Amino acid sequence: MIRGIFFDLGWTLELPETGDWMLTKCFRKYISEELQATVDPQLWRKALMTASQPLTEHHKITTLAEEADQFTGWYMDLLQTAGLPVTPEIAREIALDRTYEYDKYIVPPEVPVLLRELKAEGYKLGVISDTWPSIVPQLEHAGILPYFDCLTFSYQLGLFKPDPQLFRDALTKMGLPAGETVFVDDLVKNLESAEALGIHPVLSCLHGAVPDSRWPHISTPAELPAVLKAMKQ
Repeated sequence: MIRGIFFDLGWTLELPETGDWMLTKCFRKYISEELQATVDPQLWRKALMTASQPLTEHHKITTLAEEADQFTGWYMDLLQTAGLPVTPEIAREIALDRTYEYDKYIVPPEVPVLLRELKAEGYKLGVISDTWPSIVPQLEHAGILPYFDCLTFSYQLGLFKPDPQLFRDALTKMGLPAGETVFVDDLVKNLESAEALGIHPVLSCLHGAVPDSRWPHISTPAELPAVLKAMKQ
C-alpha cells in the first residue's frame, strides 16, 4: 500500500522559464546567448565547475541573505573564469533577482490540481529537493506549499541527492515505512538511492529523461495517479 509520495521539484513539478535554473532573464540581460557562444565550450564547462565548487562545499545555509551572497560569488566566478564581462554590481543584481524574484519558475497548471487530488485521496505529500532557502517563498508564491506535509531540502543538511541521508530525513518527517512511499524524480541516480532504502521510484520524463525499464515513468505530473493505481493492482 502506498500512503506517501515524495516529489523532487525541478523538472518534476516546476520548470525554469529560460530552460536553465541559473541563466535567468536577468543574467541574459548582461550575457546574451550569442555572447556566451563566443566562449570555448571546454572553458565554459571549467567555469561552471569552478563557480559551483564553493556552493557544494558550503551548502548548509539558512537565510536568503546567505543564498544571495553565495550566488553573487557564483556569477562572479563563472563570468570571470569564462572571460566574460562582469562587475560586482552586475553579479549582485543577478544574484538578488535569482534569490528574491519567483516568477521565473513555472509550475504547470496541472500541478496544483494533482496535489489537491492526492491530498483528497489521503496521501501524505513531501518534497526531497536539491535547492536553497528561496525555495520556501517560491513555493508560497506558486501557491503549492500548503499541500506538503513535510519538506527535505539539501541546504538544510548540507548534502545533495543521492546521499541517502536526505531520504532518511524525509522518511522520518513523513512517519511512514519506506515501502509505503513513492519518490518521483528526473534523475536515475537519485531514484537508485531511494530504491536502496525501499522507496518505490517513479521517473519523471518532463524534461526529456529516457524511460528506464526498472521503474514506471511519467511524461507529465498528471500521469502520476494512473501509476499509483497500477501499483495497487
